[in-house]
Amino acid sequence: MADKIPIKVNGLPEALSKLRKYQSRKKKQIKDELLIGGFKIETLAKQTAPYETGRLSGSITTDDSDISLLVVRVGTSVKYAPFQEFGTRFMSAQPYLYPSFFSYENEIVKAIGRVLRKDIGLK
Repeated sequence: MADKIPIKVNGLPEALSKLRKYQSRKKKQIKDELLIGGFKIETLAKQTAPYETGRLSGSITTDDSDISLLVVRVGTSVKYAPFQEFGTRFMSAQPYLYPSFFSYENEIVKAIGRVLRKDIGLK
């Protein structure tokens, strides 16, 4: 069995501290982009939701309760919302949420990409 050779790296604690701060800053920037994207999707979904009483469009919200996991949800708790979005055997679909998401999907992905590439010199 070979003897172990001790290796000491000067400045490692400081470097790790800087990396943690950098990671925290980047995560916050990504959270901000996700929230901006979520609110854009919410706004468009409210504008395009089928309108009879206003209950459906008024119930569309952006939920950021899982933002620490980099998750933002846009949706509604109205029971008939899925039937409006996808239709039924007796009713045609009137999609509003999925089209709103797809309208901003690329923009959100590009914004997050810019955040990640910014400090490494990539455009």
